[in-house]
Amino acid sequence: MDLKITDVQPILKEPRTSASRQVGHKDGSFADALREAQANVGVSFSKHAEQRLNEWGKVSKDEYIEDLSSAMDMAQAKGAKSTLVVTKGAAFLVAPQTRTVVTVVPEDRMRENLFTSIDSAVLMDE
Repeated sequence: MDLKITDVQPILKEPRTSASRQVGHKDGSFADALREAQANVGVSFSKHAEQRLNEWGKVSKDEYIEDLSSAMDMAQAKGAKSTLVVTKGAAFLVAPQTRTVVTVVPEDRMRENLFTSIDSAVLMDE
């Protein structure tokens, strides 16, 4: 069996220009593209965080998703690796670079707790 490639068509019919890469972005900067990509990335919960939420039952992750996403955006912009997000009702230890909630502490268990190995904290209004 003689296999030969006889007819190859180019994938890109026109050359890529900087303008073609910038479509959809305000000023076409990398920062804008990164912000847009981050906005499309949700918040995930580790197995441990999910387990804690299920055990306590008082805290619903759905009510905190928007606040957590905003907090992770701020922390990520500052280069944080491990952030404590304090909201009314719960505290969340998050990894902004992977947009993951690592653990959750409900408000009634926050007193007399020590949070270690964090490099930033975000205090949310509500």
